[in-house]
Amino acid sequence: THHQFGEGEYLTKHAIFYEFETGKISEDVFFEELKNTFGLQADKNTLIKAWNTLLLDIPQERVSLIRKLSQKYPTYILSNTNPTHLIEVENILRAQTDAQSLQELVKKPYYSFEMGKAKPETAIYQQVIDENNLVAEKTLFIDDSLKNLEGAKLTHLQTLHINPKIHSILDFLQE
Repeated sequence: THHQFGEGEYLTKHAIFYEFETGKISEDVFFEELKNTFGLQADKNTLIKAWNTLLLDIPQERVSLIRKLSQKYPTYILSNTNPTHLIEVENILRAQTDAQSLQELVKKPYYSFEMGKAKPETAIYQQVIDENNLVAEKTLFIDDSLKNLEGAKLTHLQTLHINPKIHSILDFLQE
């Protein structure tokens, strides 16, 4: 999933964002903590809507490219995300593309909140490498965050930085 805040940074330095994205706290606890930390009066549904405005559109061309690449190469998603965003990403995917779920597009999606770790921690990349018997030096990791690419490089993955303000993945990868 792609967030609008820059270079993969958390919205703030508050630990609750990291804890939510690594599954250490539940959705209910996260939104309660959010209300308490920032003095918000909104109810949970309003907060969820606001939280989900951080998510971007999913172009059909990107889905089509992932499908084509997945036919030739074992392809994975590795996302720092949380259960609230994942539900909305799946809704956006169904509304804007011909895909029904991220699961159908790749060999396996990996989500930080399920793994208990997050990019750029080397352990998250190593888990994907180990579980799938990948050769890191022959595996390409693509991300819009330079910090995440640095973590990936430490596990010997090949990396490609895509700045969404300048490029699309379609500029780099073709059928």
